[in-house]
Amino acid sequence: MLSSHARVTIGRDSHDVEPEVSIVTRVFVICVPEDSRLFERLAEQARTAKLQVEFDRMQVKEPWIPAWKGQARTRIFRCNGAIVLLSKNTNKGGLAWELECARAVDLPILGVHADKLEKGSVPAELVDSSVVEWNWPDIARFIQGLGKTSAAPA
Repeated sequence: MLSSHARVTIGRDSHDVEPEVSIVTRVFVICVPEDSRLFERLAEQARTAKLQVEFDRMQVKEPWIPAWKGQARTRIFRCNGAIVLLSKNTNKGGLAWELECARAVDLPILGVHADKLEKGSVPAELVDSSVVEWNWPDIARFIQGLGKTSAAPA
């Protein structure tokens, strides 16, 4: 989704109008269905910060169904990065295939512990990724960095 703003550029001889295009960063969020409230919390913090980001996720986890896998792969491929929300529910499973898919397309991945006291297990697929405790400055910095370093296909 592109938003276009007009910017007036004043040259020596003319007043030209050039479109200024803002590209929305797309982030795939990986979490177990029981943690949908964490997804909502992440989205609300981004809205409050007026961050140009679009979050996507697969709410239902059905990696044994080929059509689900195809849809998840397509949605992950369209993103600039991934955020994995970790909680005490993480060990319930269902994240491995999405993580493998994100790693297969070399997406930058950030793991985020939702609760300082009850940290979720860190999946083996996150071994080479940063994992932080939930704090908006680190999450926002990760998202903003995605817009500068990568451009996923539309």
